[in-house]
Amino acid sequence: MGQYFLDSLRTLKGKHNAVQEVRGKGLLIGMEFKKPVGGILDHLTAGSLNKIAEEYYASLVAAELLKKHQVITAYTLNNPNVMRLEPPLIVEKSEIDYVLNALEDVLSHSTSFFSLAMSAMTRR
Repeated sequence: MGQYFLDSLRTLKGKHNAVQEVRGKGLLIGMEFKKPVGGILDHLTAGSLNKIAEEYYASLVAAELLKKHQVITAYTLNNPNVMRLEPPLIVEKSEIDYVLNALEDVLSHSTSFFSLAMSAMTRR
């Protein structure tokens, strides 16, 4: 199941620019996100907007997964731009597919840091 999950996440990475790297061993998996903000807004804020986005992007993705799909994940403390995926050892393929579909939904509907942040701020 771990190899299936890793391979599927790497396929998802190819579809979404927000994902920088997928790494893991067995069912302990990390998804690292790219710095999502750049351009004129980052320039106008002297880089502080990019720093905020870098530190909170994974937590915003995790919040959306929980809010919309009831999928619990966490971000790492030593690199807050990495989201941990740690399913139980008895996970079934259908449950992994559910998480993959949930990630696809969140990443495809949250095309920027701002849209992700605004969605996380709204209550359902």
